[in-house]
Amino acid sequence: MKHLSLSLTAKIVLLVALMGVASATITVYATWHMQRIESRYHQLMAQQDATTSRVALVRQHLAEVSALVHTVLTASHEDQILLSQEHLALMQQRFEANLHEIYALLPEHELQLDQVLTQSRHMFAAGRGVVTASLQRQAQHALIVLSQSFTPALTHLLTEVHMLRTESQMFFQARSQDAEHSTQAAITTTTLAGWLSVLAISACAAWIALRHVSQPIGRLTASMQRMSRHDYHLQIADQDRTDEIGTMARTLQSFATALQEAAQLERELALHQHNHLLTEQLQQLTSALPGAVFQMQLAPGGALRLRFASPQWAQLMGMPSDADTGIGHAAEVIRHHDQQATRMAEQHFAESARTLTPVDFDQSIVMLDGVTRWIKTRANPHQESDGSITFNGVWLDVTKEMQQSRALEKAKRHAEQSAAERSTLQASISHEIRTPLNAILGLTQLLLKADLPQPQREQLYNILRAGQHLRGIVNEVLDFSKIDAGQLKLESTDFSLENVVLDVLSMCHEDASKKGLSLNYKMAREVPDHLRGDPHRIAQILLNYINNAIKFTTSGHIHIALRLDASSTLHRIVLHVSVKDTGPGIPADHLPLLFEAFQQADNSITRRFGGTGLGLTISRALAQLMGGSAGVHSTLGQGSTFWFTAVLEPARSYVHAPTQTPALQQQSHTPANTWQGLRVLVVDDNPLNRAVAEGMLHVLGLQTEVAEDGLQALERLEHAGPGYYACVLMDIQMPHMDGLSATQALRQRPGFAHLPVIAMTAHTAVQDVERAHAAGMNAHLSKPLLESALHHALQEWLGSAGPTSEAPSATHRQATALPPVFEPGAIDALAQLFDSAKLQQLVHQFTHDSLQRARQLPALALQHDWQAMRAQAHKLTGTAATFGLMRLGHLSSALTTALKASDSERAMELAHHVAQSAEAGVLELQAYCTTTSPHD
Repeated sequence: MKHLSLSLTAKIVLLVALMGVASATITVYATWHMQRIESRYHQLMAQQDATTSRVALVRQHLAEVSALVHTVLTASHEDQILLSQEHLALMQQRFEANLHEIYALLPEHELQLDQVLTQSRHMFAAGRGVVTASLQRQAQHALIVLSQSFTPALTHLLTEVHMLRTESQMFFQARSQDAEHSTQAAITTTTLAGWLSVLAISACAAWIALRHVSQPIGRLTASMQRMSRHDYHLQIADQDRTDEIGTMARTLQSFATALQEAAQLERELALHQHNHLLTEQLQQLTSALPGAVFQMQLAPGGALRLRFASPQWAQLMGMPSDADTGIGHAAEVIRHHDQQATRMAEQHFAESARTLTPVDFDQSIVMLDGVTRWIKTRANPHQESDGSITFNGVWLDVTKEMQQSRALEKAKRHAEQSAAERSTLQASISHEIRTPLNAILGLTQLLLKADLPQPQREQLYNILRAGQHLRGIVNEVLDFSKIDAGQLKLESTDFSLENVVLDVLSMCHEDASKKGLSLNYKMAREVPDHLRGDPHRIAQILLNYINNAIKFTTSGHIHIALRLDASSTLHRIVLHVSVKDTGPGIPADHLPLLFEAFQQADNSITRRFGGTGLGLTISRALAQLMGGSAGVHSTLGQGSTFWFTAVLEPARSYVHAPTQTPALQQQSHTPANTWQGLRVLVVDDNPLNRAVAEGMLHVLGLQTEVAEDGLQALERLEHAGPGYYACVLMDIQMPHMDGLSATQALRQRPGFAHLPVIAMTAHTAVQDVERAHAAGMNAHLSKPLLESALHHALQEWLGSAGPTSEAPSATHRQATALPPVFEPGAIDALAQLFDSAKLQQLVHQFTHDSLQRARQLPALALQHDWQAMRAQAHKLTGTAATFGLMRLGHLSSALTTALKASDSERAMELAHHVAQSAEAGVLELQAYCTTTSPHD
């Protein structure tokens, strides 16, 4: 029918045939659909009968189960009860089998069937409980199970089954109604289809007359009207027809094409004249702009062609003023003057054409006048309709800017080199200071262990305090240098905030007590105790604030407050810490200078109290590194409040191990006598440093041998063989072979891959620690060497090496038995730090607090106040080992673990053991302090 080549008779016959085909199709469809509805109806009836039968069987099973369970109550023989038990299991299998058949019949009621299945299992379980109680001759218990479990479960199950039967009947009734509706719909559809076929065939006849006669003539008329309006961009329709209408259409198309070509020639002539005028105007406008404006075109698969360039291009190229500046000459000069620069430019333009991103690059070109200039090329690409890319851009002379940039880069490299040289100098100075300071502090600590008269002991304490003060100044200067060089890195570890605060307070408590100052803290309820961040830097800021407050406060109190900042979120915790004192206050004009380097509120303060003036500067820098800030509020005569904030995260794991102050930390570890017989190789080129390390190691019961450099150390280790030395203390900077090279060489020798090597050096920068670990060292101790740090490192790594003697290790003893109730070594260690009056005061306060907390635990356990128990146990764990109550610390730690695991039964048991251990431990502690001098 495309060309309407059929006769009228053929068209009529075709329409009648179409009507017959439509009628036959409708009849066949109606017959098939009615048969399909009848088949589904029969299936529905069969499904309904099967469902009714299965539901009846289920109800019958329930009745049999009820009868069987009631029969068990009156059975007198055990064999009869056992047989009933087997029957009950068989009934459950049959019940569930019938129920699973109903699943297949009623998939729409799967949820309700799941409830029936679950309830049936409860009922059968209760029935088995009745049978079990009857077997055990517990008639009363069987009746209780029957009345409280089986009968309610059976009643509920019968109700569920009844509801299932009712809903299934309603379901099948609804499906039957759906079948009736489907039959009625099929009849209606058949009737409607018959009428629609008649209407469609009639419409088809009308469409043929309209589509193939009237509309083609109308389209030809419209085309001629558009041509009369000079609209030649048209395609004449019906050119593919074979009749007169097709001939007219093809003739009209030829006439339109001829007119279109004539109009196109006229437009191109006018456009050429217009472009010439625009080019002249553009050259006049761009002559006043800096740089040279240009336009380039890149045809698909062709070369880059310059279409326009403003006259300034000649000046950039260094051409004389009277030279030819035409476009053709410009393109020739630019392309062939510097072919390397041309290739580079073509690459940039090709990349821009591929991605349609702006062109922006700089290149150095030796111009025609012999001057080297830096030319910046900037251009924006535009894709034309023919696929070519047009670039509109500018050439700029950026020679001065490039010279300035290179000068700045050179200055930057010079500054970085100066910073590196300064860092090296600072590290060298630190090493030279720490080496003699190590001897001063180390030998002083060793002398304090000797039995000396009190005046000499006081003088040694003064030397030790002065040396520690000097070490603090060196650390401050080094911290400031690291911050200034951007080399200070923060840790990210889980910690207990309360433990950090308590550690700092314990270090400051003695100085505050000497001045009669009250030192206390308050942590807001919303502040989480377990956080993730750098606890050492938080403690450093807090310690600096408290020491300053103690230094400048003559009477009153010092209060530490911890709260959350308003900007805190669930995963971004902003901690706000403030230290408020009752000192003299700071004048307002001095406040802006407090956090500046080497500044203090009063110049006379340095003479009165000493100090570098770097503490607050370092504190603010550390707070800023932690994402916070620092500041001060002060009123003259009313005291000062120093504060800082830090951005932290919630802890990723529960922090249960309490921290301890550096002075007391060593006392809670394994006693030194477990290291008897172990040998340590001390490697240091300085005799004083070797003497200090040997003295400290001998106090711990260790045997020592020495080497003066890395080569000598390797010789001794190879001669002795693996297993002879338990540990190596290795200096880093030594002649002949340094400690890093010696450790690297040692790790390559058979048998020495796991020998603990601890760096003992004055190089304390972050990169020094990283280099030590990269070389294979296990730990890093900084000089001056402190007993606590040495003991901590040895405790960690000698434990992994294991003692050479046959005595069982401390870990093994702890695993096989509880720790002792009281360990007097801890009190002996405290006596080395405090005078007798102070020690007596600390022991009294500890015993009072410990007994009070321990006695509360059983009552709290009865009240199920687990949160309060957890707080009390946590505080006991943090202080018990410090005063020698080892068993109390062990049990309170176990109580904390049980509370964390929500093991209430274990927690209640441990609460009583903790209370008993506290009573026994305090009695032994008081008896030891009364009858024995810790110094003896």
